[in-house]
Amino acid sequence: MKYCKKCGVLYTTDVCPKCGVTVPEQQEPQPAAERKTVRRQWIALIIAIPAAILIITGVLHLLQII
Repeated sequence: MKYCKKCGVLYTTDVCPKCGVTVPEQQEPQPAAERKTVRRQWIALIIAIPAAILIITGVLHLLQII
């Protein structure tokens, strides 16, 4: 069964019986990202998240000192 995002009705046809909205066509699946790109993004996250936490902690510590 399909679910209308506009009015919330469950239906089995191609058009919502309550509001008349048609079902959007399925998008083509996106090609998988290259291994190098995925690895680089993970490394960036592993470095960026702790760095952001350290910067925020440092700023808050400096504000307490002042």
